[in-house]
Amino acid sequence: MSCKTCGTKTYTKDDPKVPVEKTCCSANTSCTTPFEYDPEKIISECIFVEKVYDSIIINKEVDAVPATITSDPITIPSGSEIETLNITCSTRDVVVTPIVTKINGTDVSAFPTPIPGPGGIEQIDLSFIDTSKCDLENKGTPIYIAQTLDIAGQINLEINGVVKSCSEPRFCKFKTIASIDLDPLSILINAFAQLCIPSTAYAMKPSLAEFCSISCELVLPNGLDDVSLIPVLGSTTEFTVQIDDAFLILCITCEKKIKVPVQLCVLSTGFCEPPKQLGLCSDFPQLFPDQINKPILGSNDSYSDCNCNRD
Repeated sequence: MSCKTCGTKTYTKDDPKVPVEKTCCSANTSCTTPFEYDPEKIISECIFVEKVYDSIIINKEVDAVPATITSDPITIPSGSEIETLNITCSTRDVVVTPIVTKINGTDVSAFPTPIPGPGGIEQIDLSFIDTSKCDLENKGTPIYIAQTLDIAGQINLEINGVVKSCSEPRFCKFKTIASIDLDPLSILINAFAQLCIPSTAYAMKPSLAEFCSISCELVLPNGLDDVSLIPVLGSTTEFTVQIDDAFLILCITCEKKIKVPVQLCVLSTGFCEPPKQLGLCSDFPQLFPDQINKPILGSNDSYSDCNCNRD
């Protein structure tokens, strides 16, 4: 792994005067990229993977009106007024769950049990779809998907601003956080899609996979008129930022994929070889078996009992 410094300094208790560089890093893919084609180094391999036969991206926008938003307390001079406000909306604690209800009119209860695929994403086995009619025409069979998107969790807000003190001619910056609980809003969205699947008459069956991402924006329709500084009970310098009548906009992107396991011939520079971490052992065991096929099979090569590679 190669690293480059990003300028952040960390001071330790052992030597508080000497900072330790905190670094960002560049990952090692464990693969090499040749500058030019070399048949001695670039070989053909057969890999067993999942191919995407069809896919579609669906965008959804949802508007909601949350209850009054109250931030954590901030310390500012008494009698201050907000001059500027910057609100950053984060969905890191929000979960979007796609729930398929029907495919070609078939109720979800008739589906095979979903199984986890790459990345842990659940896949629905589509072997129950009858594709015989379109198979005769060597074409794909359309499927119509009805589903809902269940949105739950918590929106996190980071609020940065500048206040002007009425008692003193100066400006003060502040930073605080707030949150919006989505559960009381009961956000459930209907979504529909059409995709095309290959034949289900073979050993390798098509499946449906889906994943979603979500972002958010908080809009103040009346600007700073929707924002108030509320004093904390019993304090003259602590206040909370209160936001009324805000609009919460959720922006959702979901991608649906029809996938089938296939065997593909690919050009390869060989097996992945990550850098090794040294230790006290003189040798460490292998994780994968050695390569057994030859990059090039010459006219003088012959097969022995143990030479079972093939061109």
